[in-house]
Amino acid sequence: MMRMVATMAGRAATLMVAGGMLISCASAATHGHAQDAGRSLETGPVKVLVLGEDGHPNLVPRSDPAFRRVVSELQGTLDRRGFRVVDEEAIAADLGWNATDWRDKVDVLEVAKLANASERAASRVQAAVLFRIESAYRDLRYTTRIDLHLSGEVYDARSNRFLGSFDLPTETVTTAGRCVTAACASDAIGTRARDLASELGTVLTRKLAALSPPEATVTAGERALEAVYTVTFRHLSTENALSIVEVMSDGFPGYRSHDLVRSGTALRRYEYVTTASAAEIERWLTLLLLDMDLDPQREVVLGVRDGDIRIERVLPATATTAD
Repeated sequence: MMRMVATMAGRAATLMVAGGMLISCASAATHGHAQDAGRSLETGPVKVLVLGEDGHPNLVPRSDPAFRRVVSELQGTLDRRGFRVVDEEAIAADLGWNATDWRDKVDVLEVAKLANASERAASRVQAAVLFRIESAYRDLRYTTRIDLHLSGEVYDARSNRFLGSFDLPTETVTTAGRCVTAACASDAIGTRARDLASELGTVLTRKLAALSPPEATVTAGERALEAVYTVTFRHLSTENALSIVEVMSDGFPGYRSHDLVRSGTALRRYEYVTTASAAEIERWLTLLLLDMDLDPQREVVLGVRDGDIRIERVLPATATTAD
């Protein structure tokens, strides 16, 4: 028994040393790794999904260009503040959903729930920002008066925790002449609503900070593009799976964060965020698996493609004999 414990401890130490050695040559070739001194926490910056409610006649519908302006401005403000923003329409395209108009509060919150239930790392979110744009029109003799009111709530999409609400003062917009077309009203709303969304983004950063501190503020061009992978282990021992994840997080250049999605007896699934390319990850994982005596041509199958990494044991582990 003591020999077995000593063997396992020695193997874990060997894996960490080997992981550092096999990656050291790649580190010099991977730009930006040396600047990772401020690497994020294990779970990374908060992933945020911005959702708009439009299931009431006095709310601006999602089909209106003004609605999209608000979404884009909120997303841009949160991104500049260091949060990782996930786009609802990108999720819909990835999962094959059809976005519909006239959605109430329950409908839009269900989007965040279903995105997390998909277990696709690129679609998972922690915070859901729900907003609505109320508009009231009044035709005057020489102009059209439009009163705008932007409000909403913030939720922890995983625990259902209410994180707070926001309610900006009503803004009044007047048009040059009376609005006789929907495009005229939409343009007037969009211009002012975008300004309101910019102010709102600053307020939201304070509320979202309750979940986790964001990364340092960045500007365009100074941050490497990040890729989000779903890493799936099938029929690997817990010891092997945890060892691989440990080397991927402590030894692979470009690492940003990782998080556990699912844990079971035959399957473990993680979210893994990195700036490394799929080709680099495949090479490093191949070297690591060979060092662990898990030949990708025999014992296990390794598959790497955009957004997905799979390692599955196809041959049973052979019994070892004591010396």
